[in-house]
Amino acid sequence: MRWTDVDAYQHVSHMALVALLDDGRGRWLERVLGPQAPGWEYVVARLEVDFRAPAVLGERALFGSFTIEYVGTSSVRLHERLLTASEVVVVDAVCVVVAWDRRQSVSRALTGVEKSLLVGG
Repeated sequence: MRWTDVDAYQHVSHMALVALLDDGRGRWLERVLGPQAPGWEYVVARLEVDFRAPAVLGERALFGSFTIEYVGTSSVRLHERLLTASEVVVVDAVCVVVAWDRRQSVSRALTGVEKSLLVGG
């Protein structure tokens, strides 16, 4: 966490927590899809966030957990969580990401390879 992510009460701001989810999601998806889907592009179509407990500057690090709940034709619904080192849940979230065709600026169907990687992820 960065000093600028913290408010006067030493709590990590809600926007910094959303940014941490975003960063973690991207890294996690890269790991799940691996070299079979290089440069996999997506957009966030939905993000529902429940803030469960404050994160404070003294925590130094939060840990992300990402679980696939559903794989559709072009979208993936994830359950996302940020936890402290002592496993206190700071954030619970549901995120729907949609596979994206940048050239045409539209959603696209997931390939068979992508679906199998995501279902196995």
